[in-house]
Amino acid sequence: MKNFRRSLRYLWPYRLRLCAGALCVLAISLLWGGGLGLLGPGSKILISDEGLHAWAYDSITGGRLGLTVTQMQLPPGTFIDPARPGQTVLSINKVQDDGPAQQAGIQPGDWLVGIYDDDPIHQVMPAKILSRHLATAAQPEAKIVLRVFNPLSRADRRVSLTPAQEQWYRRLLGRIVSKIPEPQDTMDRYKIFLGLLVVGLIITYLRDLFRFAQEYLVATAVYSGIVDLRCDTYSVALRLPLTFFSQKGTTDTMSRFIQDVRELARGQVTLFGKTLAEPGKALGAMAMAFIFSWKLTLLAMIAGPPAVLLIRRFGKRMRRASRKALEGAADILGVLEETLNGIRVVKAYTMESEERKRFLRANRRLFKQQKKIAKIDAATAPTVEALGVTAAMCAAAVAGWWVLGQKDMSTSDFIAMMGCLAAMFDPVRKLAQVATRFQRAEAAATRIFEVHDRPQEKSIPGAPMLPRHSKSIELRGVSFRYPGASEDALKDIDLTLQARQTVAIVGPNGCGKTTLVSLLPRLMDPTAGTVLIDGCDISQYSFRSLRRQIAVVTQETVLFNATIAENIAYGLRRPKEADVLSAAKKAFVDEFVREMPEGYQTMVSQRGETLSGGQKQRIAIARAILRDPAILIFDEATSQIDADSENRIHQAMGEFIKDRTAIMIAHRFATVLQAGKIIVMNAGRIVDLGAHDELLERCQLYRHLYETQLGDSGA
Repeated sequence: MKNFRRSLRYLWPYRLRLCAGALCVLAISLLWGGGLGLLGPGSKILISDEGLHAWAYDSITGGRLGLTVTQMQLPPGTFIDPARPGQTVLSINKVQDDGPAQQAGIQPGDWLVGIYDDDPIHQVMPAKILSRHLATAAQPEAKIVLRVFNPLSRADRRVSLTPAQEQWYRRLLGRIVSKIPEPQDTMDRYKIFLGLLVVGLIITYLRDLFRFAQEYLVATAVYSGIVDLRCDTYSVALRLPLTFFSQKGTTDTMSRFIQDVRELARGQVTLFGKTLAEPGKALGAMAMAFIFSWKLTLLAMIAGPPAVLLIRRFGKRMRRASRKALEGAADILGVLEETLNGIRVVKAYTMESEERKRFLRANRRLFKQQKKIAKIDAATAPTVEALGVTAAMCAAAVAGWWVLGQKDMSTSDFIAMMGCLAAMFDPVRKLAQVATRFQRAEAAATRIFEVHDRPQEKSIPGAPMLPRHSKSIELRGVSFRYPGASEDALKDIDLTLQARQTVAIVGPNGCGKTTLVSLLPRLMDPTAGTVLIDGCDISQYSFRSLRRQIAVVTQETVLFNATIAENIAYGLRRPKEADVLSAAKKAFVDEFVREMPEGYQTMVSQRGETLSGGQKQRIAIARAILRDPAILIFDEATSQIDADSENRIHQAMGEFIKDRTAIMIAHRFATVLQAGKIIVMNAGRIVDLGAHDELLERCQLYRHLYETQLGDSGA
């Protein structure tokens, strides 16, 4: 759970909301336990003849004397006082070890029939009156003399003892009962029962109110933290080298921002939601169960260790399945992106059925992992529930013997106890699913923080600014290998270019042309060797000062969902409108923009689908012109432009690149002829360097390229 814990630091700024949520959980727990506590009084009213008051007085009396009593009607023919037939007594079911009753010699089976004090009539008292008298004594610690009768030996004796101070909850019970009028008939008892129902309803409403507040506070805190995490991850992704995206792919990274972050948010909400609320409810129920019988509660808790082991095992499987499912979701996103972006090609080549099959295969792989997750999820709660029910049944068996055999527990207490155990195990069952949810969140967090832990573009803190290029560009012994590749893409490149020189790079596909020019703006760093601008090692200077003096026009035109003016001005913070218009005119963008109703404020759709290839390329070239760079890099910059537009752009570029260093990767003869020097590459090496006529005479590869590619295109 290391990465899941790492994600929690994003919640620290919102800790006050989480603390408020925790207080709500505490209130929910107390109200849950209080609601369960009503089971005892309610069952006494409905099931037992003694009623609420008698039950409360018996409980307080038992706590003070250290015993358990029940009110019992004397069997027919049994008399303690012949003048008072039909007497009820307090029958002693259990005596607490080292309690006041045991120390005074009272045994289970004895009857409490009265007390000896100044009033002789108290020597024999009805059980109900005796219990109330003992429970409401003004000085519970004062010594009293009880009249105790043993039904087996018929012995009647005096017992002197000093009652102990009752527990706080029994004192509270006494105060509550003293405020309730004692019922005189069945209707009065029913009214008290209705009162308990109203109290239970109020407790439920309050609990639900705190639950709403807790869930809302937790959710807003978690999603606020998730916003921060997304922003940090996005910032990290922008600083990753291009090799990361070539290795992992953009769709996998996008999936981490969407699917993985959503799974992580669910885990965090669960942590501060159910993980706090359910244990609180379980503890509240457990506390009430301990009050009824601590022995039975401990017996029911024997299911805990096996449940923990099972949850741990399920969790490990869940983490593995969740990671594969997240990777499967990324695969589906990749298939969707490729197919929908290339929908014209798919339709033109009638590949709908093949793309459908490819999507189906990815979908089935994801479904396979989701089935594993569903299987683990479905098995966890029933397994833990079965363990809990088994333990509860064991406790119920013992409690049943106490009720029917030893008479150590009343029927109403038994019912209340079983209700508490049921309420205790239900949160535990839910917590079992919470554990698997954490494992799913851990799998998501691991994938998210893989992005954070990736080596970023190497930069030196406080690096100096690189002066504007004015002398030379030099590559010394440069080699480059892509991660995971078996051999270098560039091998021992030595090259020197003079400032304000126009250079063309030609060579067969895959020979390393684009890789070579990508080293200049440090889109990638060489694995060996050094790149110098004006004699300065560019790795020792700031990225911003290096890249601000380089403009790149790529083979695949990149436009953003913004206006045409904003796309031209991309990379400049406060461009002047006149400068934007001037660059647009030089790149012949103004020709087609003037015909649009909204002109330069026309929105470019995603990926510029509403524009032709030539229009998109001219906007990209205008962007490069506006940047006023010292170094221009054109990677197949005119590959999508018609011949007429290309000729005019070459005219504009010919004027623009006079005082700049221009490096052009080209397959068109017209582009190559603009260069004063031509570099010929093959298999990651520079095989020749010179002017067009020189290379035609001495370089067989260049002559072959000219005849098969450059010459044809030029013609």
